[in-house]
Amino acid sequence: MAARRSDIASSIKAARPLAELATRRPEFAHVERIWDNELAPRLGEREAVRKQAVSKAIRKTVVSGVLALIIATVIYGVIGAGDFFFPLLFFLVAVVVAAVSGMDWLKVYSLKGETKDLVLGTACRLFGFTYQTLHPDLSGVSDLKSLMAHSKELAETLTGPQIGDARTFKTIFGDVTVSSHDGEGGPPPTPAFQILKDAALLPGYAKRKFEDLIEGERAGAKFSLVEVRLDSGGKNSQTVFQGILVHVEFPERFLGRTVMARSGWWKRGKGAGELKKVDLISKELMDAFTVYSNDQVEARAILAPDRMERLIALERHFSGGKLRGVFESGHMTIALEAPDQFEAGSIFEPLVDPRRFSSALSELGLLCDLIDGFLTRDWVKGRL
Repeated sequence: MAARRSDIASSIKAARPLAELATRRPEFAHVERIWDNELAPRLGEREAVRKQAVSKAIRKTVVSGVLALIIATVIYGVIGAGDFFFPLLFFLVAVVVAAVSGMDWLKVYSLKGETKDLVLGTACRLFGFTYQTLHPDLSGVSDLKSLMAHSKELAETLTGPQIGDARTFKTIFGDVTVSSHDGEGGPPPTPAFQILKDAALLPGYAKRKFEDLIEGERAGAKFSLVEVRLDSGGKNSQTVFQGILVHVEFPERFLGRTVMARSGWWKRGKGAGELKKVDLISKELMDAFTVYSNDQVEARAILAPDRMERLIALERHFSGGKLRGVFESGHMTIALEAPDQFEAGSIFEPLVDPRRFSSALSELGLLCDLIDGFLTRDWVKGRL
């Protein structure tokens, strides 16, 4: 968790000043005014709530942890626990901390989502895009009773639709329904997921989770971007993929099918079918990427050095790797492994920081550059 907060903080610290951004794109012309008159005041209203919520959650976590240690020590002194002491200690700490501070951390989590929605929603609006966190709505959860009332909705948002019959138990907080879920979450919010999966460009998984959906249109080309995390499932579940998926519907259709990926981890893959290996124009790119296509000429045109630089710039900015993609029919679909993006800064830092807004704007600008680089000059004329 500490490493993740450090990554988020670093990306915010590296953000350009708003005054500098204002000169870089037409969409950014009024960013300083929007920050001063709209975004900063609204974040300022939330700052006192943020400080109180974080402080309360941390304080209760420390107190409950100490309480759990005292209880475990007393048990050990009275009855002894032998080899079971440390597992018992871990269990008691987890139970006591969750019971005492769980609702407070839920409040912090909810504030984080609201902050992302405000900052990224404002940034997307400048481009005419829309933003959804895809997180469950926790605004109506204030205590354990209201949490139980939302349990079915929250479970299906996080882990997918219910499987089989559910069992209901009566508790002091109300009825609790327990059921199994398929681990798939809701349906993919973008065609990118199934396209990349069918092309064998995503690993096998047992559980998946989507967040941070951005949708819009750029010079007549519709697009969607979403973050996804895939986990292996089971007792020792591990994250097998975490990154962003981008799907762009171009106004002009590709004649063939081209599949490309960073060299080293992907050779050809079962999704390549009857495709043939492509020799790119640049030797540097040939060494860095493996490409297969059923239209050699088109593939080299699609992945020309200037266009590949747009893809690499996106990869570089997000500190990502294993860039891969499919170009077919009227779409470009790419995936990039990267840590959490579009976070709008840490909830443990002051909210009124213009770099939160600047970072979001820069990331959206890179996305626009990527789309622009693959559109033809004739099509974009008069549209940008």
